[in-house]
Amino acid sequence: MFNQQTKNEEMKYWNPYLETLPREELDKIELSYFRNIMAYAKGNSRLYEDKLKGIDPESIKTFDDLKKLPLTEKEEMRKYQEMEPFPYGGLLARGIEEVTTFRQTSGTTGKPIYVPETYESWQWRTEVWCHILYMAGFRPRHRVFLPFGYNVYVAFWEAHFASEKVGCELIPGGALDTRGRIHKILEIRANGMMNTPTYGLHIAEEAKSIGIDPAALGIERMLCAGEPMPPSTRKRLEELYKCHVFDHIGGTEPCAWAGMCEAKDGMHIIEPFILVEILDRETLQREVEEGEIGVAVVTPLGRRSFPLIRFNTKDLVIKGKSSCSCGRTTQKVKEIVGRTDDLRKVRGVLFSPKTVEEVIRKDFLEIEEFEIIVERRGLMDVITLRAEVNPSLTVSAIEQAKARIHESLKIASNLTFNVIMEPPGSLPRYTLKAKRFKDLREA
Repeated sequence: MFNQQTKNEEMKYWNPYLETLPREELDKIELSYFRNIMAYAKGNSRLYEDKLKGIDPESIKTFDDLKKLPLTEKEEMRKYQEMEPFPYGGLLARGIEEVTTFRQTSGTTGKPIYVPETYESWQWRTEVWCHILYMAGFRPRHRVFLPFGYNVYVAFWEAHFASEKVGCELIPGGALDTRGRIHKILEIRANGMMNTPTYGLHIAEEAKSIGIDPAALGIERMLCAGEPMPPSTRKRLEELYKCHVFDHIGGTEPCAWAGMCEAKDGMHIIEPFILVEILDRETLQREVEEGEIGVAVVTPLGRRSFPLIRFNTKDLVIKGKSSCSCGRTTQKVKEIVGRTDDLRKVRGVLFSPKTVEEVIRKDFLEIEEFEIIVERRGLMDVITLRAEVNPSLTVSAIEQAKARIHESLKIASNLTFNVIMEPPGSLPRYTLKAKRFKDLREA
């Protein structure tokens, strides 16, 4: 047993063969897998029976041929979900009696999508997640604390089962409040944690409020997701906990599809399990170049209970390199920019809330929490930043910070913000995805 564990500790890759395949081999495998899942979807899913009518899977011989196929949008998935069999409708591609697991989307942008998983498809999802955990350095020596109630949301369950498969000891903390979670981490000496960036910051804030240095919690590795994490936020978490912090991206419908390795220079797409196209925002027809922002279009290549062909995630990402110092040959995403739904025109300027987070987390450690509000007063858009200050700040220091924030945001966003400095504890804290951006023009 000791020898096996030592071997696991020394392994650099979860799947050395697949993670280091030459690019041409990966491309060949993915095109073959794509044709297979496309043919399966056409023959077993009502959605794709209709959507791909008249298109022969064997006609897909190059990645350019993918453009022949329409994208899959969430709204049409909702429409087909209303069919029989309840509750999955025309999205289900296996017998209803084969479904062993129910998951669903959060429903923040409309009616939830219900996701059926057979035992086989759930094992496939778990394997994808093992790659993400292993890239982030999680090993059998880690006792991983997962500070959430899992409910029907998929990521926590994926994290749980993949942690067990990798060999970690998994501690669920869903029934506890934040202080209870802090004490449980100390009690059982957890050295790994998975959370949203926002909740990681909140745990640190709460720990300090009860006289505990976040670094004293003993966390060595932290894996984040659920919201864009600018480099400045990741760095702040690393400084607070004195640990390594990693990012990944995914979704209930397309699965987790990219994760960060020890190089911490972007995220590797989990090839050849997942095929990701990064397409231009204007036409969604052209694969963007390295360094260019595009929309991630994702096809899981091995999940059959709920096939998904060219799903428009609406995630905006910057395309990265196809090489890495870690030795993996998989295509990388350099950075998650946000969602197309989050971009707003404010006084004629295309604005992303991530810009504000990057400024605040990088240069203003005295700001504990913030909130962005856009509203229309008369004919004019007004954008306001509510910034909650650390209780140790003097009145003079608060005024100086306010002036600096005003100037920094103007430079970073080309917008003039109305900055309001709020007293400690006045802004909400978030356990899951933070909702710091409110566009009241749409109310």
